[in-house]
Amino acid sequence: MDSASFLIIEHAPDYETGDMILLNKTNMVFGRESFYWKPDVSFHNVFVSRKHFLIYVESNHFYIKDLDSKHGTYINGVKLQSNTPKKLATNDKISFANGLVTMSFSLKVIEETSELIPLQLEELNRRLYQPQLDSLTQHLIYQNKYYALTDKEFKLMELLLKNQFVAKDELMNHVWSERFSLDNLNPNVSSEEVNALLYRVRKKVPNPLIIETIRGKGYSLKIN
Repeated sequence: MDSASFLIIEHAPDYETGDMILLNKTNMVFGRESFYWKPDVSFHNVFVSRKHFLIYVESNHFYIKDLDSKHGTYINGVKLQSNTPKKLATNDKISFANGLVTMSFSLKVIEETSELIPLQLEELNRRLYQPQLDSLTQHLIYQNKYYALTDKEFKLMELLLKNQFVAKDELMNHVWSERFSLDNLNPNVSSEEVNALLYRVRKKVPNPLIIETIRGKGYSLKIN
């Protein structure tokens, strides 16, 4: 499979223009996540079906197939027939969710684009493998997966992603800021509260993200 094949977001909820989705599996299902189902790539919108469409590789070519979605999938403005494969070509525009999501398909031959591909892959790796936070929806985004966080869980991850090391006092002041005032410079936060928060976050975030406790000093976030 061509490692430089990907989708480029033009506009989509929870994504930024220019975000890239690496097509790194033989079969990738795009859809809306539910309690019982998690697609390979999720879009959080009511116009997206749980199993909306499939992109797959066959005989070194990429194909797209609408999975009988309620609102349809469009290629270059033409609606796909349900469960009928269509071969993808470079710069094909994929749109769905009543036009709320538009992406372009890019299939590059590395030998022909030796100067461009390293830059594209560097940016792609940064977006895919560096965790990001969506402050609007309070989600942690990692490898195209979304992890819902509570307010305090979000504040904890926000602090850890900005700093290589976070002292325990700094963590308490940031996460429990509502207890901080000019009259109370030392928020009354117990070690049990801190440990409980760390436990919940460690259970939620994916395994490559490791929150390490540096005994007597604070905490750090590492990516394995």
